[in-house]
Amino acid sequence: GDVRVVVHREGPAADLALLAGLCAGGCALGPAPVPIAVYDFGIETPKRVPVRLQASLALDEVSAPSALQSSAIVYRLAYRDGAQVQPYSRARWAAPPAALIHQRLRQAFGDSAQRGVSALSDGVRSAFILRVELDSFVQVIESPDAARGIVRMRAGLIDAGERSLRAQRTFEAERAAPSVDAPGAVRALSAATDAIIAELIEWTARETQTAR
Repeated sequence: GDVRVVVHREGPAADLALLAGLCAGGCALGPAPVPIAVYDFGIETPKRVPVRLQASLALDEVSAPSALQSSAIVYRLAYRDGAQVQPYSRARWAAPPAALIHQRLRQAFGDSAQRGVSALSDGVRSAFILRVELDSFVQVIESPDAARGIVRMRAGLIDAGERSLRAQRTFEAERAAPSVDAPGAVRALSAATDAIIAELIEWTARETQTAR
């Protein structure tokens, strides 16, 4: 007849063998890890601003302080400790915010520039150079039920021919978050960013027109 062999083991080695057998059988040792959600500004391009940029323009890379050079989506609990910045653990940006904003700027300025917009790194001769620095990009949670996204940027417009600073300005915008979580932060910060970009295009068009 059939012969069944039973092997008895004792001690840690037996425990490990049993554990390996259970895992091979598809038994989970704990809950599956929750995947990290990755966000950018979405597939929709910025709304076209009803102005035309006449002068040629080169965009420098958007710079940011070290605190904003990671891909973390950060928030402040203003009602508890507004001085502390914390990241969402299960969500992040697809790239550091400055890189996402630079891409957004090229899209928006490209739609509004009569002569097109180049990147400063392309080495294309342009009448003006626009430098943007990201100062703030954070969700501020004012209560368990209310939050807003705050974005602040500083812009400098350089006359490339004269190698002089033509104008500079600080832009700030905030938008209410539809929810007090990472998706809410993404929507609020994206909307605030687009509001600043629209102002930035109008300001650049005005300053370059004055300089002609």
